[in-house]
Amino acid sequence: MERRRGLTYGRLLVVMGAAIALALVIAFVQSLLLADQLSFDEIAFSMLQGAPYDKTELTRAELDHHNGDTGKIQGTVIYVKTSEGNYAKLAVEFGYRFWSPQLQFVVYQGRVYDRRGKELRTLYNVYVPLSASYDVDAGLMDTEGASERGLDLAFEERGPAEQTLRARNGAAFYLPKAEELRRQN
Repeated sequence: MERRRGLTYGRLLVVMGAAIALALVIAFVQSLLLADQLSFDEIAFSMLQGAPYDKTELTRAELDHHNGDTGKIQGTVIYVKTSEGNYAKLAVEFGYRFWSPQLQFVVYQGRVYDRRGKELRTLYNVYVPLSASYDVDAGLMDTEGASERGLDLAFEERGPAEQTLRARNGAAFYLPKAEELRRQN
């Protein structure tokens, strides 16, 4: 009797079962490693209020480097003190829309608070094109009617591989460290 060579239905099931088992093990290990990290909603207003806001510029390389620090959160978490003195937490990165070949600055999610901690605005999937500016307080781009003095950030490109997020009109950024995004036990 001749033996069949190649991938049979039984072998295919074994390979698929092994792949599923490996994926489950990886997901379990990741959940253990990320168990102590804060979710986006757990980042408290007091954390925003107490941040030093020491940056007026964030490069793409800086944001990409810190992206791994945010674990459960899509994108990199940044804090913004706006030009109007309000506070925001944003999960951001540089990326593309699937229908547009142009690089954009993406705010996956965000919350804007007044000086006392009252939530003013929630942001989801905001795409800021190259050379555009954005008013975090109003949730508007300069191309959508935001006032010039209310603009908080601008997305600039200095070269093909050098993109920057720049604060405007007195706004400032803080890039929280990985340990600041962990639960304190």
